[in-house]
Amino acid sequence: MHLRYGRKMYQVGSTVRDFTLDSTEGKFVLSERVKKGPVLLYFYVVNYGQTCTNYMENMNERFDDFTKRNISLIHVNPSSVEEHRGWIKHTDSLYEHVCDENQIISKEFDCIVTKAKNEKIIGKTNRAFFLIDENMKMRYLWKADLPTDTVLISQLLAEIDSVLNQNN
Repeated sequence: MHLRYGRKMYQVGSTVRDFTLDSTEGKFVLSERVKKGPVLLYFYVVNYGQTCTNYMENMNERFDDFTKRNISLIHVNPSSVEEHRGWIKHTDSLYEHVCDENQIISKEFDCIVTKAKNEKIIGKTNRAFFLIDENMKMRYLWKADLPTDTVLISQLLAEIDSVLNQNN
């Protein structure tokens, strides 16, 4: 699978461009975070949507599974930091949320909804996961066809384990 941004193509194995975004924990700098271990970017549609609310509950239940793998699961969507803080309180989210207000990173990772059952969602950030390693290489990606699509967290973790164990 390829990701388009201008003429640049991202795919598994590609080097990802560094970026800095405001987050619920201050400034998020991708190149700094990957020094601590793999980063799993989770792009999602909206705060307070039913699918996102249910999915957050599943992610919270699996928090220890990400932690024991030393994976930073970072949530990304266009909501402001203040909106993210409300969402964190509403869902008891255990994760850092970053603000991609102009969808620059969402567009760079080709995570924009182009088809949906609800036309109001077209143009929003689509659901996707991207695993970035300490060398800024994309090791794994999963993208929803429709914004309501999800991958089971158990399946996601199994696929990530497989990718991470390929080099060990």
